[in-house]
Amino acid sequence: MNFSIIKKAAVLLAVATTLSACSFGPALTSSNSTNIAGFYEVKAPYTSYTSYFGYVEQGTAPQGKYKGKDAYYLYLWVPAVIDEIGVSMVSPATNTPSESDFVSELYTEVAEANADKFFDTYIVLDRLKIVDPTAINKGGDVLQTLTSNDDSSELEANPSGSKYNSLLRHVSDTSNPTKALVRGVYRISFTSFRSAIEGSFEATVGTNIPGVKIAPTLEALHELVNAAE
Repeated sequence: MNFSIIKKAAVLLAVATTLSACSFGPALTSSNSTNIAGFYEVKAPYTSYTSYFGYVEQGTAPQGKYKGKDAYYLYLWVPAVIDEIGVSMVSPATNTPSESDFVSELYTEVAEANADKFFDTYIVLDRLKIVDPTAINKGGDVLQTLTSNDDSSELEANPSGSKYNSLLRHVSDTSNPTKALVRGVYRISFTSFRSAIEGSFEATVGTNIPGVKIAPTLEALHELVNAAE
């Protein structure tokens, strides 16, 4: 009996099983990884995912600027201290929203009829000076820019064949207040340095706690977080 062949087959089976277990969710995975039989590295999924499906129409007024480019925002409520956060943005949106996802009215109205519209994404993650859930609608300044990403090889290519979708991760550093991931409000800014911003998108947030909420404005986030269960 050729034990080397059996060993290789067992390794391949383990890899396939692990990949299958990780494929239930988005392509966004955590920074934690597992070595399979010492030669194959598989990144572990986050334990909780939250997605927002949106659409930006041509000529939509920007919510701000990033390095001179029009920028739009999504706001996150993170209900507890976390060890890591991952964010991805894909355009056009290719997945079907689930019942637990957040979906904009405009996405529901026009995304299907405009499936050919997409943009090259660039995302930035900021922490805001808002920790009280009852005061989200009062706003708060940006405390820190945690990280950003333009192009990620980990995500699918857009319809042009280019891997211009975005994925970022930030690991909390509790010894450094400017890098710690505490309870509060975070902001995803998104823009494009290659094209006009028009089309559908899916923004996905991965963490290891439940209860993360996403909204396009602080007012909408306030209502989500403080709604009666």
